[in-house]
Amino acid sequence: MNREQLYRQLANDVFRRAAEEENALLMAQWKILGGRYLELADQVNESDEKDPVYDPIPWDRRVA
Repeated sequence: MNREQLYRQLANDVFRRAAEEENALLMAQWKILGGRYLELADQVNESDEKDPVYDPIPWDRRVA
């Protein structure tokens, strides 16, 4: 499963949870989160088309 499919699956899971939510505020927040996952899915293709930025420090070696 590529990143785009993963984000779309996460969005579907979140929208499903929103549909089951009784609290209106939580339902809205779940829907917003689902929308953000869909945005990330759309951005995957855009970021793959661009040149990657050189990052000399691997993400797992960074100090917080």
